[in-house]
Amino acid sequence: MESYLGVFGHTALDVILQVPNLPKKDSSIAVENRVVRYGGTAANIARAAAEMDVEVSLASFVGEDFPKDYLKALKESGVDTYDLKKKEGYKTPTCWIVNDSIGEQITIIDQGVMDHMDSFDLETRTIEESDLLHIGTGQPGYYEKIFESVDLDQKTVTFDPAQELEYIYEAETFENFLQKSDYFFCNEKEMSVALDYLNEDKPENLLKYVEVVLVTKGSEGSSLYLPQGEVNIPAYETVDVVEPTGAGDAFRAGFYAGLYRDMSIVECCMIGSARASFSVECAGPQDNLVSWDEVLERYEKLS
Repeated sequence: MESYLGVFGHTALDVILQVPNLPKKDSSIAVENRVVRYGGTAANIARAAAEMDVEVSLASFVGEDFPKDYLKALKESGVDTYDLKKKEGYKTPTCWIVNDSIGEQITIIDQGVMDHMDSFDLETRTIEESDLLHIGTGQPGYYEKIFESVDLDQKTVTFDPAQELEYIYEAETFENFLQKSDYFFCNEKEMSVALDYLNEDKPENLLKYVEVVLVTKGSEGSSLYLPQGEVNIPAYETVDVVEPTGAGDAFRAGFYAGLYRDMSIVECCMIGSARASFSVECAGPQDNLVSWDEVLERYEKLS
């Protein structure tokens, strides 16, 4: 199956905990609510994009405990799961996400099978059949194989290592991957790490390496850096905020849905803001799946 978008990264289970405030060191706090949701950055993006009628493939590794219902849900949304590989003897990645009453969050992840992906053979169908490759979370050694195998003149590549930039990547590897990419996505904290790795002082300086730099800023919207200058993208205001898990992934899915339809980069970012607004209205990253028409309606209000 030919795909427009190939998404590489985590498919995980999210254990979402609500607490009144984040505990300090050597202290404890009672959990007010606990839910288990389908998650993982790559699966979140892939499923949300597919629900907006984007042709999308998911390339990821899960363990022998991967729920059959999760696989069924991905397929029903229209995600090509050929390169979603189950590995015997390994566990599915699991995230414990702790949210407090003012929107602060900490995340603890058991990488499970994804901690060992460097040793696995490269799965090639998604690489070969997708026009745009989203390189997300996961071990750099595996992604190095992708960068070495792909014809970069024939593919568009987005590099989006997320929080793993700080604790999995080294400066040299980060710079190498960045130079081979077209887009770089991150949040404000990750941008700080990126600037430190590259000995740069401004986000726009990363345009030495890529064509587009996008920094998401939660409720403050996002900043888009292009050779022509910086564009501030507003967040869609919603009064029904439940919790923020997966909003960044939803933004990326919306961005790709716009790109799939040949919209401008600025318009794609605004579509991303509109799509992210649906995500914060529910308790899990895949619990509020919406169609392209629903997102387009909010985009039109935003623009």
